[in-house]
Amino acid sequence: MAGFCLPFLLCKNDIPGIIESNNKKETVWMFKKIIKVVFAVLIVITVGLVGVSFFTPKDKDAVTDERLSQIMAEDHFLSNPYSGFSQLNEDERKAYLRLTDKLDNYESTVELGDNKISVDSLNRVWTAIQQDKPEYFWLDSYTYHYDQETSMVTDVNFNYHYNTDEIKRRQGEIDAAVTQIKSGITPEMDDYTKVKTVHDAIVSHTEYDLNSEDNQNICSVFLNNRSVCAGYSKALQYVLKDIGIFSNYVTGNAVGRGPHAWNLVQMDGEYYYVDATWDDPSFDDITREDPALRADPPLNIEYVYFGLTTEELLKNHTFDNTLSTYPGFTATADNYYVRENMLFDLNSADEQTRFLDTLRGTLDNGSVMEARFTEPGMMDRALAGIEESDILNESGVRYLRYDENQVLIIWRP
Repeated sequence: MAGFCLPFLLCKNDIPGIIESNNKKETVWMFKKIIKVVFAVLIVITVGLVGVSFFTPKDKDAVTDERLSQIMAEDHFLSNPYSGFSQLNEDERKAYLRLTDKLDNYESTVELGDNKISVDSLNRVWTAIQQDKPEYFWLDSYTYHYDQETSMVTDVNFNYHYNTDEIKRRQGEIDAAVTQIKSGITPEMDDYTKVKTVHDAIVSHTEYDLNSEDNQNICSVFLNNRSVCAGYSKALQYVLKDIGIFSNYVTGNAVGRGPHAWNLVQMDGEYYYVDATWDDPSFDDITREDPALRADPPLNIEYVYFGLTTEELLKNHTFDNTLSTYPGFTATADNYYVRENMLFDLNSADEQTRFLDTLRGTLDNGSVMEARFTEPGMMDRALAGIEESDILNESGVRYLRYDENQVLIIWRP
């Protein structure tokens, strides 16, 4: 007679001491033995699984859902809708936090463990860190390893510009420079005034220089006082972040010039663009091409690119939308010319009078007037009005015009 089998068990005929019998007692005894064998096997399997689970090492560095929720609730910089961090999906955000946890301690190798992501996601995370973290002035580049079967990144290796001792030395000098800038900020100031104070300090103490050292990080501004757009923008972001004002590092292109960087800044509840590089007369094309103006520019600081709307920015900037996309920002209340009452609409006779009176008063005080007009073509009308008033015939009066932005700068050297 053929024997019957249970899964993973011995057949009845294979169990020693069991023989075919019609005896009821022997049949019962046989089933009892089989049941004992089943329970024994199940116990072995269960103990084995529990043992594997118990002895599998836990990923102590894993960023959990709870940690992510806490960050989103408590860190108003990272949770801002326009931060690089906020552009990432949930898994990318966890990897971001895992990487920055290690970067904060100058660790150069990071195992991703339970927070593995794809290569494309790692590129997005890197871009987000670049947008959000100007304080990582020592961070240069990265390499990674990935699992060829899953295409998931297993570990990341960071390359630093300096060793730990040099990082700490430079950080001390940066702290001193930032403390000096912050000394000009008082608690009663609104956001506009705070941002303008920081903007002015950076522009007035920095010379635009394509050959400057460390010009892709904040050391070029705070330590060397010479930089390019990356240094200006990251330095502005660094100080604003330190005083509690959101700012993002934005990259793209300057029309007709190539890659460029500037800032998105939140002031008094609204968002504006600020391009500190282009507000430095040492960068300005007009002053650069005129040796006399370059030697003695009318202003140490300009405000042509302070507090721009999206529409105004897009006249000569384009966005790199690799990671972040921005809506059309339209607020004008904290534009420099609006706040300083230097925006003129010459369609009004009263405004024409105000313009000429303001100009005379400014020149008589030995100051420089920087004015903006509400529509194209109005600058020519302003200059015609100045000429009719004989102001331009006065000794030494000069002007610079920025037609694209409808800005006119007038001074008497």
